[in-house]
Amino acid sequence: MKKLTIIGVGLMGGSLALAAKKNIAGITVCGFARSDKSYRKLKKLPFLDIVERDLKSAVKDADLVAVALPVFAAADCFREIAGFLKPGTIVFDLSSTKEEIENSARKYLPKNISFVGCHPICGSEKTGAEHSVGDLYRDALCLITAKEKDPATITIAQFWSALGMKVAFLNAKAHDKMLGAISHLPHVVSFALINSLDEGYLKFAPPSLCDMTRIAGSPASVWVDILFSNKKNVSSSLRSYAKSLKQFEAILAGGKKAAAVKFIEKANTRRDIVRNDLV
Repeated sequence: MKKLTIIGVGLMGGSLALAAKKNIAGITVCGFARSDKSYRKLKKLPFLDIVERDLKSAVKDADLVAVALPVFAAADCFREIAGFLKPGTIVFDLSSTKEEIENSARKYLPKNISFVGCHPICGSEKTGAEHSVGDLYRDALCLITAKEKDPATITIAQFWSALGMKVAFLNAKAHDKMLGAISHLPHVVSFALINSLDEGYLKFAPPSLCDMTRIAGSPASVWVDILFSNKKNVSSSLRSYAKSLKQFEAILAGGKKAAAVKFIEKANTRRDIVRNDLV
């Protein structure tokens, strides 16, 4: 791991650079800047050893290439870098959906390049490299959707472990189904909840509403790609959620207080599972 190139130096990519410099001795971190404005911004960051405006120069001698872009932009990136990578380079991503990404990697990357699908489950509603956090990845979980015993997968698992992450393996289809329910649905619920409220009420919002809608501040530029690349699973999760809302609406309409208690107590128990097992 002599050189890591990061394409997409925002919050996740910048935090990756910080963590790599902190935890992996001797590694050189290169950031790619697609525009002059981005180049000037990235040059000011102390945790990038190199900043390149030319994509070929950025990736040609890299041992690892991290693609930290929205899902559909990542697919375009694979096509753009395919001809510039040295044999044996390992490309990995940080995307929240995996089937779309893996299909694009198979389509565009050469056979002598390894691709390892990754989803580090951490982040923030904030964007931009200026919000990079050196310990963003520490003690968080990274889901890897490549074959567990492949040499490239082992290398990337060791890379994430070096940053202090826990690693788990599952296939892309299972990943997208699960994340559609436990990550993508909550974002849609948060967006929908804040949009459903009278704007005049918001300045009086209690902390509970602030907590519940924190992720409504997540950028559309990232989340539109996530939701559309996993729309089948998100739609299924939305139907399940709507069914639960309808169930409670019927409980209220029927004046069934005992049923309401059971509904809420079931939620209490499930919330305890999330809190106690959170990684």
